[in-house]
Amino acid sequence: MTLRDVIERHGYLAHGGDPDAASEAWEETGMEPGEVEGWLEARCFDPEAAEDMDEIGITPDMASVRTDAGSGGYVDTVGHKVAAGDLQREEACALLGIDASTVTDPFASDTPTASFARQ
Repeated sequence: MTLRDVIERHGYLAHGGDPDAASEAWEETGMEPGEVEGWLEARCFDPEAAEDMDEIGITPDMASVRTDAGSGGYVDTVGHKVAAGDLQREEACALLGIDASTVTDPFASDTPTASFARQ
């Protein structure tokens, strides 16, 4: 199965009407189709958010946890809420039992930090 097949199977939310562009974006993460499948099943439709979560130790299975945490006033998966910007990475870590103080910020130097805000 190709990456494009995986993306198309998950529909409009996975590709925004442009499966080619979505395929390219996911290819840039270096993830295999099976990994992308996991993130899409977790309702994480943003390749960068999936890559960021993967780098801090959040797996697709963990990202599949449903929560009402964060902003927006709705229940959805951790993956979806992080990708939508309605749940901060440090909140996701706390919710999932990941010690954010030992996680390296993917947007900074190699210094461990609990803050994942993009600068």
